[in-house]
Amino acid sequence: MKVTPLEIRQQQFPLRFRGLDPTEVDKFLELVAGEMEELIRENGRLREGMTRKDQELQRMQQGEEELKKALATIQQIRDEWIGRAEKQAEQVLIDSEQRAKQTLLEAEKRLESLQSDMQELRQQRRQLLSQMRGMLEQHLRLLDATESEPAETPPAEGANADLTKSILATSEASKDATGRGRGSHREGSG
Repeated sequence: MKVTPLEIRQQQFPLRFRGLDPTEVDKFLELVAGEMEELIRENGRLREGMTRKDQELQRMQQGEEELKKALATIQQIRDEWIGRAEKQAEQVLIDSEQRAKQTLLEAEKRLESLQSDMQELRQQRRQLLSQMRGMLEQHLRLLDATESEPAETPPAEGANADLTKSILATSEASKDATGRGRGSHREGSG
């Protein structure tokens, strides 16, 4: 049974012989009613404070939920960025490997071409040296033949013509060999 401070103040007790002092009872009832009023006010303040705290707690919980959602979104975005970066890095690596392989193949082809050119040039050099040696030997023979002829007799016109023809033929052969070698080298490297 709930009792209000007003009910305590208005409470009447029947009088009995040799009963309680009514003034003392009234003072006590007034004191109890005052204390009860104070307790009721304090209880109201505590309820209001509790309501405010509940509202604050609810707002904080909503904020926490929003923060959790934002954190999850940020985590998802971060994971997506990391995934994209990893894919891009893999693609760059694959592209770099392909370019390196292509460059290596091109370098190997160029090396083969250069080696082939070097071999051709060596062959041309050997041929040219051989032709020059033959020409020089022929000229030495002609010189030897010219020295062995008597100096007083003029050489026959036919012999001079044969010597001149031989020298010209040798020169032409030499020019053809060097001209063909250079031209074919230019075509191969161009």
